[in-house]
Amino acid sequence: MLDLGQVRCFVAAATELNFRRAAALLNMTQPPLSRQIHLLEDSLGVMLFERVGRTVKLTTEGRVFLADATRLLSLAEQAESTVRRASKGKTGRVRIGFTGAAGYELIPQLLVEASRVLPDIDVVLLELISVAQIEAFAANAIDLGFQRPLPSRQKLESLLVNEEPLIVALPKGHPLCRYEQIELRQLNNQPFIMHSPTHGKYFYDRITSMTTAEGVNLNVAQYIDQTPTILSLVRAGLGLGILPASAQRFHYDKVEFRSIANNTIQAEMCMVWRADQDNPAVTAFRLMAAEYFAKKAQG
Repeated sequence: MLDLGQVRCFVAAATELNFRRAAALLNMTQPPLSRQIHLLEDSLGVMLFERVGRTVKLTTEGRVFLADATRLLSLAEQAESTVRRASKGKTGRVRIGFTGAAGYELIPQLLVEASRVLPDIDVVLLELISVAQIEAFAANAIDLGFQRPLPSRQKLESLLVNEEPLIVALPKGHPLCRYEQIELRQLNNQPFIMHSPTHGKYFYDRITSMTTAEGVNLNVAQYIDQTPTILSLVRAGLGLGILPASAQRFHYDKVEFRSIANNTIQAEMCMVWRADQDNPAVTAFRLMAAEYFAKKAQG
């Protein structure tokens, strides 16, 4: 097994072809350097230098060994740098779960920032609804999640990264389209495309709470998990829907959107992570993301 200290002495001496100057480069005196090279030669069973008076030159074996020795030291330095960067979270892999809403702008913009600040971190993306992300945390399948806030028995921590208002989606030509804003009471007994109480639990709970407080009865025609499908059914005239404002970005034809009058309930997006996670790359990415969203919020 080669001793890297001995190899380093050899490379310095082979580069300088002067033991005194080589020793000075390594911040040592000449006798210890000569001793290290002798030990290396004994280990290899070959002579690496020809010593003629005060001058030295490489033997054939020395010239052959120099190329590999230089490469070995370079790899050792690279490995050392890599492990130090990994310990500081500069390298590694981060598995990120995200909802469709987060995937439209939030995730792409965040990845642009990550490529600038943490270019050596490998990001793996998984598009999952919020409920599925909770399950993915339990299965240790994701490290960070961008999701709607949901209760969990796991020890999860979260940071609010975005809020947006809820709006009403209507099929084009619906009588309510003539209003600039919709009163919740105007939705009473209207056919309604509702988020699923299981997979769409976050929006189901918020919409139900909001309409119940106003004494509004929603005539639910269908329960659906995903925003694009809700919009498709609204476009087909099968009912109205209440969705986050970001749903407008899907640009469905024959669907119009109206704000809800006097509504203060927002759709929240959170960055979520396990409280007990100890991956330096995840911590570095999370802190970078937190700083990015804080700056974005300040404008």
